[in-house]
Amino acid sequence: MSGNSPGREGMDQRVARTRGRLGHALMQLGRTQDLDSIRVGDLVRTAGVGRSTFYAHFQDRDDFLGRSFCGMIDICDALARREGLAEDILPVAHVTHHVAGNLAFARSAGRSRAMEVMLAAGEQRLRLIAGTNLDAALPRVAPEERRQVAAFLAGAFVGQLRLWVQNDLRTAPQTLIAANRRLTAGVLDALKTAPPLIHDRRPVHVP
Repeated sequence: MSGNSPGREGMDQRVARTRGRLGHALMQLGRTQDLDSIRVGDLVRTAGVGRSTFYAHFQDRDDFLGRSFCGMIDICDALARREGLAEDILPVAHVTHHVAGNLAFARSAGRSRAMEVMLAAGEQRLRLIAGTNLDAALPRVAPEERRQVAAFLAGAFVGQLRLWVQNDLRTAPQTLIAANRRLTAGVLDALKTAPPLIHDRRPVHVP
């Protein structure tokens, strides 16, 4: 049976609709209340889905928050590729503008513990995106070095987002985007000109 059978496509669409409704519920609730106060019951009532349906898709509320944030990043990455911005290692512009476009939700997130849950999951997803783009952009750089750079760039962008949100998004989005692009360009230029790293797998002796 084909992986794209009508039954599978229908199921995938239902899953997408359910997750979309829950995502919209989170955004709606998060505009008016602290994210830490939002419970699974609040989400399912606002989304109009059953609690059992929620737990068929997510382990708990934190799993939902993290995967929802990753879903937003994936959408931004797809938009960046569609618009010809694939030369950016990360979809920084789209993610930044999305956050700025949901100001009330972002401010609520900035005051909550939930923000760290979302940023931790998002950093893992950004690391994968960066790794894929670095593989294409710097094929001659050693794989381990590309992995290290992917982790560095993902962590740096998440750090920018954290600082931006915690400071009530007072910095203009374009300032954050320009700073990230400039710093990323410096890292990539250094990779292109620096000698390759020597990867020593022996454990470091600490006296």
